[in-house]
Amino acid sequence: MTITLITGGNRGLGHEIARRLVQAGQTVWIGARDAENGRKAADRLGADFVQLDVTDDASVD
Repeated sequence: MTITLITGGNRGLGHEIARRLVQAGQTVWIGARDAENGRKAADRLGADFVQLDVTDDASVD
């Protein structure tokens, strides 16, 4: 099984990539700084959500 983490998956290009991967049957985790928008996007797509800011070392840890 393929598991994919997409940073910035709650909008734009990341959102579209997440949508297509979920549609293809993959397990997708959406990483986003904004928890509310990230959860909404994940729910809409059938993905999982993790709050993540790749510019913050503590968040990445």
